[in-house]
Amino acid sequence: MKTVINLCILLVLFTSCGGYSDSEKLNFDSEIQKLLKKNQWTMTKTESGVYEQTLQEGKGSEIHLGDVLVVEYKGFLSNGTVFDKTVKPIDLPLSSLIAGWKQVLLGKKVGCQTRFICPPHMAYGRSSRERIPENSILVFEVKVIGIK
Repeated sequence: MKTVINLCILLVLFTSCGGYSDSEKLNFDSEIQKLLKKNQWTMTKTESGVYEQTLQEGKGSEIHLGDVLVVEYKGFLSNGTVFDKTVKPIDLPLSSLIAGWKQVLLGKKVGCQTRFICPPHMAYGRSSRERIPENSILVFEVKVIGIK
């Protein structure tokens, strides 16, 4: 019975996020291209649609999915509105973060600094969060200070 209930919960969560059509993904990518041009950022696009720019290579330990990262970061919407910013380093379990963070930070090394742009399907999708509307393109600037 627990298995059936767990499967139902997963199904509800999966369908509530909803997938994105190729057309929607192209529209988001077009918005990201405008953002890159406006800010004169040079970034590499991954297969999933996340854009990344390494600002500083790390020299410490390699980052793994089970790690708790000590980071400083700023997150903002594509219009420049800051929705979150650390005032001092905080601990974040990588496994609990959005897909875009996982993809960008896995395999990097402690000490790295990176800027990346997450299209909605690699962030919060069709769900909204406090200060983050649904279908938001999110920009992050992250410095990994350590691993716990």
